Amino acid sequence: MTTQEIPQQQWRGYFDQLSEQYQGWGVSIEVLGRELGDQPAVEGLPLQGVHFETQGSEAGNILVAAGNTAAFLAHHIDHPSHVRVADVKPGEETDLQIESQDGTTTLIHVRRRPELPPGRRAN
Repeated sequence: MTTQEIPQQQWRGYFDQLSEQYQGWGVSIEVLGRELGDQPAVEGLPLQGVHFETQGSEAGNILVAAGNTAAFLAHHIDHPSHVRVADVKPGEETDLQIESQDGTTTLIHVRRRPELPPGRRAN
């Protein structure tokens, strides 16, 4: 599987499209950091969206929202410098790698939840 880098000027549109296409799919997040070591942040919660913040004190950061009424997580990625995505066909499971300026890498795995038939998304 190959990856492609998403240019920063395209992040907002890319994340908006990804959020629409994969809403409700299972998302797992791992944070790989020099100081923290490897830390799983979330495992299998339904994706609500990935957002590139453009205003306020969070401008330039990325927010990954996942969960439902039972469990919810808002994962912030501060000062991202690179976004890479697995080169897959639309509608297939995908992986993202987001590097921050401090050297932290966040891995986001988006997988079809078993209750979702192929080509469907949760509402």
